[in-house]
Amino acid sequence: MSARLEPWVRNDWLRRADAALAAWVARAFPEAAPEVALAAALAARAVGDGHSALELARACEWLARLGGQGKLPELPNTESWQTLLRAAAGACRSDGSTAVAPLTLDAQGRVYLSRYFDAEQRVAAALTAHATHSLLPLAEEATAREARAVAGDGTLDPEQQRAIDVALTRGFTLITGGPGSGKTFTVAYVLAALAMAAGATPPRIALAAPTGKAAARLAESLRAQLARMALPAPLATNLPREPATLHRLLGISPWRAQPRHHAGAPLPFDVVVVDEASMVDLPLMARLVDALAPHARLILLGDPDQLAAVEAGNVLAALVDACREDPFAACHVALSGSHRFGARSGIGALARAIATNDADAALAVPAVAGPEVQWVGGNTQGTLVEHACDAFAPLLEAGDPAAALAAARGFRVLTALRHGPWGCLAINRAIEARLKRTHALRVDGEWWQGRLVLVVANRPELGIFNGDTGVVWSDAGNQPRVWFEGGDGVPRAIPPAALPPHEGAFALTVHKAQGSEFDDIALVTGPDSAVLTRELLYTGVTRARSGLTFYADAETLRAGIARRTLRMTGLADRLREAAGT
Repeated sequence: MSARLEPWVRNDWLRRADAALAAWVARAFPEAAPEVALAAALAARAVGDGHSALELARACEWLARLGGQGKLPELPNTESWQTLLRAAAGACRSDGSTAVAPLTLDAQGRVYLSRYFDAEQRVAAALTAHATHSLLPLAEEATAREARAVAGDGTLDPEQQRAIDVALTRGFTLITGGPGSGKTFTVAYVLAALAMAAGATPPRIALAAPTGKAAARLAESLRAQLARMALPAPLATNLPREPATLHRLLGISPWRAQPRHHAGAPLPFDVVVVDEASMVDLPLMARLVDALAPHARLILLGDPDQLAAVEAGNVLAALVDACREDPFAACHVALSGSHRFGARSGIGALARAIATNDADAALAVPAVAGPEVQWVGGNTQGTLVEHACDAFAPLLEAGDPAAALAAARGFRVLTALRHGPWGCLAINRAIEARLKRTHALRVDGEWWQGRLVLVVANRPELGIFNGDTGVVWSDAGNQPRVWFEGGDGVPRAIPPAALPPHEGAFALTVHKAQGSEFDDIALVTGPDSAVLTRELLYTGVTRARSGLTFYADAETLRAGIARRTLRMTGLADRLREAAGT
């Protein structure tokens, strides 16, 4: 099998690890047809590309997007391939089987590495159980009415009021909406209603998000909203304001075989709220639902038009798909308005045009939006770097680390690509070099004052997580430190030697920026490529609050808007199967 797949590896259609798995399957199950080992290799490659399964009928389409070298390898006929997989009972089980096998073939013709199929089943079973579990906190309807009245206080629209009703009565609530639709605003009132309805024993509430940056934004939004709400003092005191990353909440660590919290040691919370659910991958969601106490409520917030998680699965999209049918329809609240982007907002109009695949409308926005949305046709790196250095000047001229961190929220360059001349790495180097020259900074120094750095690994013991952004600034002793925003609003310093793996952060990929917001952004597409999709463009555009400059040519933009992200997953089918629909 290794020799058979060597051309696949040599031409970048498979990785060495994928071929090694195929070779193991061929040795362990010598009676299975070679196509079974090929399916194992491709299923592993699919997971590496963000899919939880390999759809045999779409394998050619998916492989074409991978962009390997040379001619696309020929694949078996889909029907005969499925027949061979079903015949290889030891290597590939059917989806209703409890046998132990490395592969699983589901009823819809998807091939899984079995642990990912099992993860889909666990998520589906847990969410179905919570969705169908009625959980009115106290039996008396009068208590529920009082909670709605106190929490709603006349400021909520019907969709937001329904979110309170769902959360009061269901073990699972899904709140979706675009940027500025009021998801965090709504969940503040939801939590107030749950606390009010619980009476003398306040519920234990956990707030979480997939990344440190998303968690910090959730905390900031909730603190601001709760401060504006006219809540009784005891009630306000008991509402949480400090979220954690999901990894920290669950106690996931590379030094533990399993998380601190799991089915045998559930989370000690009555309510778990997770923001930015589109960024949660399948294995992480499986760990989360495993760790929920049976009585706990799970509230997910997210925007289904955003990019899916980097790792395997597309959980939020599958949930929205399943919510078209009972019992999940009763748990889903879709917020349709936008309080950030008004009817005349150019950024809002551009986001809507991209989400609805209207390239003509998207290209027409800069002409009518004024300075809010600008378009620099083509890829002009010199113009981009000059623009970025002007925008970052307030950061370098700040008076202290807190002011520098605040200034850093004002602007960022976002890219579709990581590598190449239009990738974030090259653009970041160019911006750093220009800033050093224009501000007379040490040319040979890595830790120069005002440099932005992005952490790319979790360090729970330091309270620093993948996605956190810090700024280099001297402390009182004139020693360089990397300063991060603290939960209490006071920056905290880390010595450069203690910093986890990191890179420059003046330019980020759109993926890395997900969960963040900036006043203004420069969005760089680079040349047309498979990674430039409708979801990536939408996510990039909606990171901007007030200003956006597009660095792209028209045809590249059209191609990106037309291209949807391909994610092969069966979670929506698992949810329907678990619910019996």
